[in-house]
Amino acid sequence: MEQFRIGILGSENSHAHSFTSFMNQPQEDGSYLYPDCRVTLVYGYYPEENERLVKEFGADKVADSIEEMLGEVDAVIVCARDGKYHLEFAKPFIEAGIPAFIDKPFTVDTEEAIELIRLAKEKNVPLCGGSMLKYTDAVVNAKKKVSEEKEKIIGGSITAPVVLDSEHSGFFFYSPHLAEMTLETFGYDPKSVVATKHAGGVCAMVNYENYSVTNHFLNKQFDYSLELHTKDGIIYEPVDFAPAARLECDDFVEMLRTGHMSYSYEQLAMPVFYLNAVKEAYETKQEVKIRNLD
Repeated sequence: MEQFRIGILGSENSHAHSFTSFMNQPQEDGSYLYPDCRVTLVYGYYPEENERLVKEFGADKVADSIEEMLGEVDAVIVCARDGKYHLEFAKPFIEAGIPAFIDKPFTVDTEEAIELIRLAKEKNVPLCGGSMLKYTDAVVNAKKKVSEEKEKIIGGSITAPVVLDSEHSGFFFYSPHLAEMTLETFGYDPKSVVATKHAGGVCAMVNYENYSVTNHFLNKQFDYSLELHTKDGIIYEPVDFAPAARLECDDFVEMLRTGHMSYSYEQLAMPVFYLNAVKEAYETKQEVKIRNLD
């Protein structure tokens, strides 16, 4: 069995803790979830968290630099909480042809997203990542309903947390969850958005071809909801994100084993364009066209 040596970049994120535990710590029966994967090296800007990932969650050791990791890992997981570091962390590995999981936000800046995707396409490097919320039953079920009963859909409403004054690039820290829930459910082809700031949060109306979807970015932790508005009434999908980290890790490991990407480069980058359009809309109080990778 081929063995994959995994490098973690950004140890301060709970997602890094989860992924390392999944790969390096045995289950109750002594077996491993992914016997062909092991987190071997860790690097990031939080030394104490780097050491914690080794001591508490099972990573092998802390690397002194990104350069030390190059040639010593077969794939990387970019988990830095602040998306402004994601290009810096991921680029050297993609240039070297190494597959990468890039956590939410994929990047903060649209030009950085374009650069990462351009490079990945040039090197033919598979990527995955983003928000784990797109793997939840709520989103999977809602997406299926939208696909199968398209003519009945007249809109929707999704709620998720935001921390506008977060030290991790403000609006872009938590907002990818809501953006990706919307895109995965209703499609990766939104047209435009209008938005306002209110009570420490943001309310956005995202316009699709035939209907609009309300996004409530609320200044309250861990409140998620998803509604479909149909000609027959409102369908509420309860959001349980407890299993999502494991499902996201499954997707990453499957990509390593097969080389197949569950999401296209364009879909991975789309939340960055989406969120930058929302931010521009509430700052300018104007309707903003949502760009895409093309």
